[in-house]
Order: sequence, then structure tokens, then C-alpha cells
Amino acid sequence: MMKMKPKWALVPVLALAVGVGAMFGGAGHGSKPVYAVDNDALVQKSTITVSGSGKIEAAPDVAYLSVAVEARAASAKEAQSKNASQFTGLTKLLYDTYKVATKDVKTTGFTVQPEYEYNSKDGTSKIKDYLAVHTIQVTTRDLNGIGKLLDDLSASGANRVDGVQFDTEKQDQYELQALDKAMANAKAKAETLAKAAGKQVKGVFTITQNSANSGPIFIGKGEMAAPAADAGSAPSTSVQTGEITVTTDITVVYEMQ
Repeated sequence: MMKMKPKWALVPVLALAVGVGAMFGGAGHGSKPVYAVDNDALVQKSTITVSGSGKIEAAPDVAYLSVAVEARAASAKEAQSKNASQFTGLTKLLYDTYKVATKDVKTTGFTVQPEYEYNSKDGTSKIKDYLAVHTIQVTTRDLNGIGKLLDDLSASGANRVDGVQFDTEKQDQYELQALDKAMANAKAKAETLAKAAGKQVKGVFTITQNSANSGPIFIGKGEMAAPAADAGSAPSTSVQTGEITVTTDITVVYEMQ
């Protein structure tokens, strides 16, 4: 008696036959094989990456004066008291005469320390006196009057001038103007390169701002000049403001077509 194979045993064989037919069946009739392709894999954006820079030069509109009151005495207490007395005259000038706002006068340092005298014969040193130093920063927007202000501060108790820093309080405004220039610079580069490649700039893909800087101008004490006195008038300190430079750099990726 012949045994019958289970019907499910034929399923793998049939599946194999269908698979083999799919691979080789079409080739026997002269037809080219057809492959399924993901169209998204073939579509790539044509881009160009350029850098752009922008620079704005503008007149400063604010200045920061660094001055100090120095006082020496035989003791630390006496030096500090003497310094405070000199400093009173300085603040009176700023607040009463020049009407400077309290927020525009800031203490940047205060020290009281001994000064030593060295004995070269025996290699020893001893305290000679004490030095009290009170340093302040004065903010002014009257740039034409800086020279006279410095002279008046010196006459009122400030016996050390460290320098003047010119800057701008319109940093954000100038940075936006510099960004406009940087973008125009980047676009001009992209259009030139695209034309050389036989293409056209279609639009902006991405923009990255890399940096933004402004260069405050610092004038040290040695750079301040006192012009010769005219007849009947005393010389005054001369300070030149110069110009503030604001720069920014960007990277722009453009799509081309």
C-alpha cells in the first residue's frame, strides 16, 4: 500500500519554483530585468557653501576714563584717611560740577599696602610708608570735553590717569548693519561660483553666524598730548577718538539649480 505525503510538504517546493522563475523566467524571452529603485536616494540637492564678512566703522559715542587717587602716609590708617580726603574733591567735581550720574562712576580697585625700602649694605628691607590707591572708572558721553574733564579731575585729586577707552552703546544696531554687508558679500561669492559652474543660485539652504566683534579704542596715558599753551590760556589734554570697528562673519549654504 503506497503512503501519501502530506500536502503541506509541497509548499516549500512551490515557493522555490516561483522564486527561481522570478529571477530567470523573464530572461529567456529577450526582456531586460527590471529593478525597483528608491527615487529619493537618487535625488541630492546641489549646494554651494561660502563665507561672508561684513564690517562697519562708526564714531564712538561713549568713553570710559580710568583715573586713580594715590595717597602716601606713615601708617595704613593715615594713608587711607588722606586718600578719602582727596577722593572727596574728585567726587564733588563729578557730581556737582559735571552732573555725572552715580551709575556712571564705578570703583574698579582699592588697595592699601606697604612700600619697602631696601638696604643694599646688609640686604634687609623695611617699611618706608603706606600707599592707598582708589581707582575709578568714569563713563562720559561728552567726547569733546574729555580733555578738560581729565584736567579738572587731576586738579581735584586724581593724581594718576591710566587711560581712556572709546566704545559704542549701539553695538546691536551696528552688528545688524554688518550682518547685512556679510550676507551681500556671501551672495556675491555664491553667484560668481555658481555661474562658473554653469548653474544659478536658487535660494538659501542654511545660514550660520560665526562671530561678531567690536574693537573698542584704548588710549593710554602716554598717547594723550598736551598742546602748547596759547597766550593767556593754559594747555589742556588732547584726546583723539578715532573710529569703532564692528565686524561679523557668516557661513551660508545656497541651493543651486
